[in-house]
Amino acid sequence: MVSSKSVFLGVHASNGVIRRLFYPACLALTISPLVLLVLRYFNAYQQILDHIPSALKTSETWLQISIAVVWSCLVTRVLSGRNSNGGSTKDGKRRVQQLPYWIPSLRHWTNVFFGGEQWLKAVRESSITNIVAYNTAGAKHNIVFSPALLDQILGHSASLEEADLTRWVPLRNAFGMPNYAKTEHEKLRVPITEKLGSEIFHGQQLKAITLESLHILSQSLPDLMTFNSSMVDQLPWERVAGVELTDGTDEAECDLYALINEFICSIIFPPISGSHFPESYQLLGSDLAAFNQSYYALAAGYPSHFPLSGLPGANLAKKRLSEEFRRFFDELTYPPAKKTIEDDESVSGGEEETDAETPTPLSALNELFSKHDLPMQMRAAIPLQALHEIVSQAVPLAFWTLLHVYSSSTLPEDASSEQRNSTPVSQIRQETKTWAEATQPPSVHPMFPSPPEIKFTSQSQLFNPSSLTYLRSSIFEARRLYSASITTAKVTKPIIFTDPASPNAKEEYQLDVGSYIDIGLSQRLINTSGANYLSPEKFDPERFAHSQSPSPLFSTYANESDELVTALLIALVAGITQLWDIKPAPAKGLWQQMVEAQAEASGQEIQKKELKAVWRIPKAVDGSSVMVPKGDVRVRVRRREGLDRPSTSQKVG
Repeated sequence: MVSSKSVFLGVHASNGVIRRLFYPACLALTISPLVLLVLRYFNAYQQILDHIPSALKTSETWLQISIAVVWSCLVTRVLSGRNSNGGSTKDGKRRVQQLPYWIPSLRHWTNVFFGGEQWLKAVRESSITNIVAYNTAGAKHNIVFSPALLDQILGHSASLEEADLTRWVPLRNAFGMPNYAKTEHEKLRVPITEKLGSEIFHGQQLKAITLESLHILSQSLPDLMTFNSSMVDQLPWERVAGVELTDGTDEAECDLYALINEFICSIIFPPISGSHFPESYQLLGSDLAAFNQSYYALAAGYPSHFPLSGLPGANLAKKRLSEEFRRFFDELTYPPAKKTIEDDESVSGGEEETDAETPTPLSALNELFSKHDLPMQMRAAIPLQALHEIVSQAVPLAFWTLLHVYSSSTLPEDASSEQRNSTPVSQIRQETKTWAEATQPPSVHPMFPSPPEIKFTSQSQLFNPSSLTYLRSSIFEARRLYSASITTAKVTKPIIFTDPASPNAKEEYQLDVGSYIDIGLSQRLINTSGANYLSPEKFDPERFAHSQSPSPLFSTYANESDELVTALLIALVAGITQLWDIKPAPAKGLWQQMVEAQAEASGQEIQKKELKAVWRIPKAVDGSSVMVPKGDVRVRVRRREGLDRPSTSQKVG
């Protein structure tokens, strides 16, 4: 089946004719079963056949047409193969070699549309150069297979600008930016980007946001699992994770991805938007997850009623996100009147405080919006895209890192102490124990044990590239293995470069103005290539432990959130490994699930058969920039035992 990502690339990386025909084609495909039923009901098949000339119904005619099509494709393939060397410019610079193609006009469009990433991997394996070009019905795209060459090309940042393919199309189709606002958005794009950078992604504000996130994390991480059987008493991330107690109040089973998604949203949103917005919008984390899982279907512009798995739920999530963000910015712009809260047993007298009264990065951004009198729909789309960029990277990267780290740490019962101390979880715990200090306070009463506590001693470890090398390596490895963005840049000025790996290293190449560099696809092909990594399909937590820098594989071109995401991941993974033990949940068959559900509904007790628990790495499917798991991954979570008691002088916060 054609993936939504391939459809998005095939449609929006091509010429305007294909983009204009896409929506009508989807509508025609949707109503085609109804049309066939109508034709069948009125017996209209014969009437249609009667209007076809008899000459076109003969086998000889169809044979001639088939031969003409085959010859046309063969001639096109021969001619495009002879001209595939790219030629030379007036200055003697070589142009990038273009792949030969079979179909006139469409060129490589069918390869991209139906083959997608698999076709590009086949091109990588058969290519004898480190850069090739393909053409999607009129648009020339360059793909790079060498990290050194990609780094060299990205060094010409003044000659590159982010393409509409990744800058405007998703903003309009997925995030709800009105089409009439394109001109105004282009005028304000630079000041908006600078404002987002200064208020969220860079400088002192970045450190202030991470500091507040650390405080929230230290308070909420001990309650990652409260072991409450009643949903009323559970915390928001437990309610969406399908928590099921398996050993009294000592162990619980849940969906790991849903748990991590909701928990990260509770950490990152309050410092940016204020606490009132995520508290009033309880479906924020769930809607962002549904939105991200169908991101390319939304960005491609499918009709809302198109029969595609996950699309109806994603459209509802998109609608709610847009409405809630519009309401949020409307309250920031026109603050509601303060409501006086009467005194009672639990609330002291005073006035209700809203996010409009508390300065936040989004309120500062809204000041810029108000200065230029932007409509609410436009105000909602821009920060929604920025916050989605953070969550869509942090959540799946945290999930994949934790899943691989814990699954790689599973040992047989007779394992030696040396083996237990060398597992990834043990090494992360040892490396981070003085920075993420986990302690177990004494219990006030034996029947009511105190929850553990954790304290992050400083921020310096988060932004020091030489600190916590093993933990950083694990996160970088997850990024290498699962990052799959489609960031694309347009060449605005000629770029001259040389291929360091070419036999003739002094030979110069030129990228033509108007062509494109597929940065995200190139990084994906580099990261999964056996020419660059040993066993590239395997997760190796030590792969980057002794590397000075993972660049250029994780280039931050058009990705402002990288530093913030990395800081969040370091704190989250360190905190979870210090406080919690995670193991796989036994896999239940459909029959066993039905029996248990029926027994629970009837109030009967059944003896549950304990199945063998084995770690399962789920299939990874396309998210917006990082791949997400297909299906649930059930795990069992238990508090880590043997934590030290806090010292009398220690203040945990």
